[in-house]
Amino acid sequence: MFKPLKGIKVLDLTGVLAGPYCTYQLALLGAEVIKIENLEQGDWTRVGGKDQSLNSLYMGTSFLIQNSDKKSIQINLKSEKGKEIALELIKKVDIFVENMRPGKAEKLGLGWEDVSNINNKIIYCSISAFGQDGPLKNRGAYDHVVQGMSGIMTTTGTKQTGPTKVGSPFIDYSTGMNAAFAIVSAIHEVKQKQKSIRLDVSMLDTSFLLMANMVTEHLNSGWIPTPMGNEAQSGSPASGMYNTLTSPILLAANNNIQFLSLCKALNTIGSFDTKKWKSEKIRKSKQSELREEFQNIFITKTAEDLEILLNKFDVPAGKIRSLPEAVAEKQFKERKLWNKINIKSINKDFFVPSIGFKVDESEVSPKNPPPTLGEDTEDVLQNIGINKDQLGALKKEGVIN
Repeated sequence: MFKPLKGIKVLDLTGVLAGPYCTYQLALLGAEVIKIENLEQGDWTRVGGKDQSLNSLYMGTSFLIQNSDKKSIQINLKSEKGKEIALELIKKVDIFVENMRPGKAEKLGLGWEDVSNINNKIIYCSISAFGQDGPLKNRGAYDHVVQGMSGIMTTTGTKQTGPTKVGSPFIDYSTGMNAAFAIVSAIHEVKQKQKSIRLDVSMLDTSFLLMANMVTEHLNSGWIPTPMGNEAQSGSPASGMYNTLTSPILLAANNNIQFLSLCKALNTIGSFDTKKWKSEKIRKSKQSELREEFQNIFITKTAEDLEILLNKFDVPAGKIRSLPEAVAEKQFKERKLWNKINIKSINKDFFVPSIGFKVDESEVSPKNPPPTLGEDTEDVLQNIGINKDQLGALKKEGVIN
């Protein structure tokens, strides 16, 4: 079992996607993650999935995706006693993660200074849309808004379609992974220097880093990217998307070696004048003509046959797959990125993601199902010295559920 964070305790005051996905990575690595949820419906994702029957149980699919191996407690943090309970928990954890708008944690009495004053060896991680400083710091945002603001959308789509967002909320998930990476890095620093550390992770920052090549090129040369459609970032005339008898196929023949390999592959199908296109300069100057010749050959074969053929000649290529097609393939199953976990509270098995790498040829996947809302409130609070009579009183006062 690869559990390098065993013994590390995390207090998780996050909701929706980026924050919970961050703490999910920590839980998969063995940390004890205690998730604080409100008294109403808890994390919004509990009612945010596609399956309405699960939403009615506060176990929506959006929640189930990223909350296995965690504990759930319900506290009214707006009450004075609720805040006191949270601070008592903070004294006993190694990591505190929040993803509220800057300033909101401070209003609750759970800001950086409040927390670091009572735990001088804590890692305090704030995840937000724009970071803890700068003129936009107080704004809220969601994945698609940040996609638009970062410039990513002006590089997708085509001149005809205009800006197009990436379908998956990939900035949310990338920000979660970025935050988890920051936290794991900080653990060693805290051990060495014996002092608390504040981490500031921003969705906008993460989105810029996801297109580091474009941002760097622009800052250094003034180059401005335009919509690339389905063409390769390299701009190589021998790369990009082509239509076939079945589905479109994408290939990459960026250098001369790959181009010559592509020519050899094409000459097993029909006649292709390799000598005519041997010069890279000619290929670039007559790109439209070259692509037309490629297209005339590709349209005679199926994408499935072309994918096999081109890869046989060491030309990276793959047909466009639908999501059902992609996850049905042996490669997806062999990598075991998703594994079934039995969730008794909803009486079903459910596929959840594991961590994004293998260790000693094995996947790192969760063992415990996502918790029901407030499932661990009593156990967690009893562990910090609150007895059953006190728990009953706190429930009556509306401090906990």
